[in-house]
Amino acid sequence: MALDLPTLTLLLPLQLLALAAVLPVLTGWRGSPALRWAQASLWAHVGGWVFLLLGERVAPVFGLTLSYFLVGLSLVLCLRALQGWLGGRPGMRWAWALLALEPPLLLLGAEQPLIRQGAANAWLALLQALLLLGLAWRTPRAPETSPRWRAVMAAPLALLFVLTLWRAGTGLLEPALYPSLRSDSLFARSYLLVALLGASLGAMAYLAAWRGEAEGRLRHQAKTDSLTQLANRRAFDQRGNEMISVARRHREPLAVMLLDVDHFSQVNNLHGHARGDEALGLLARLLRAAVRPGDCAARLAGEEFAVLLNRSEGEGVTALDRRLRSSLAEHAEKELGFPIDYSAGWALLRPGDRHVEDMLRRADAGLYTAKHGGRGRLCAEPGLLPEDS
Repeated sequence: MALDLPTLTLLLPLQLLALAAVLPVLTGWRGSPALRWAQASLWAHVGGWVFLLLGERVAPVFGLTLSYFLVGLSLVLCLRALQGWLGGRPGMRWAWALLALEPPLLLLGAEQPLIRQGAANAWLALLQALLLLGLAWRTPRAPETSPRWRAVMAAPLALLFVLTLWRAGTGLLEPALYPSLRSDSLFARSYLLVALLGASLGAMAYLAAWRGEAEGRLRHQAKTDSLTQLANRRAFDQRGNEMISVARRHREPLAVMLLDVDHFSQVNNLHGHARGDEALGLLARLLRAAVRPGDCAARLAGEEFAVLLNRSEGEGVTALDRRLRSSLAEHAEKELGFPIDYSAGWALLRPGDRHVEDMLRRADAGLYTAKHGGRGRLCAEPGLLPEDS
């Protein structure tokens, strides 16, 4: 197949159409919001090139206006997808504002080459620059923010930006030399070849970002309790051992608090298991709000929860207990329609502790004391205090 202008002009929308159709097949039809923005970007790009091919024969001004608008929309939607994968991107509001400027810009400049050729390409170059900025902007270290797929997407986009900027400058300064994509020139073929490359690499980048997002979600699910969204037992053990190492290295205190919802079987029997799950969810939400940054809260099993309190001794544990009981008293009756309470035991890190399980065993002894002492109270591990708190 010869790489002449008609072939390239036809090949680009066909390739975009194939990529837009295949992407949801590869990733599943119910992808993440970021992936859906990316898919919409591909379809908008398809529409832009289709109107460029057909619009000139039907309605030249309208076709050209709609073509530029859809290509610009594809850039904005791509930036929105990046925001879903990478976090907030600079220029997102500017991108939407620029998109709204395009239709009046081209319609008013229908008979003015300086506007139709120069200003329209300058507008497109600005959107490409915002997308490049979004790709280069600093992001947290995570698989879905990998610099590799961002570099793959940015490389052809940077070339297109330079070529678009060249068209804009030529259209404004030398309208007679404006490099139209309809002319069978080296520039037109180069532009279309870069656009073809950008479409292929962009789709590959979307797949890599989606895969990183899926892997991150699986890692999160592996460490998170599905009902409460707190850490699960596995993540608690791992984090606990890390906190023990840090506490020993810096000779700082470390406490663990073990909680068990009182009479939870009665909650399930009287109100149903669904309301019981709501009660656990409420306790988890209030516990998450009560702990300090750096502490680790987890659901260990059933109605049993645990908190590792960094740099804390007895005062920190009792302060957390007061905050949590106060929040439960305020919210449980209001949100659940019935009160709930808990018993708790706590323990401090000792020199002989090698694993967080060693601390939990002693905290469990304190929990046993609390349950057999009337429930709804906090007790320290045996022998830690002169008398239970």
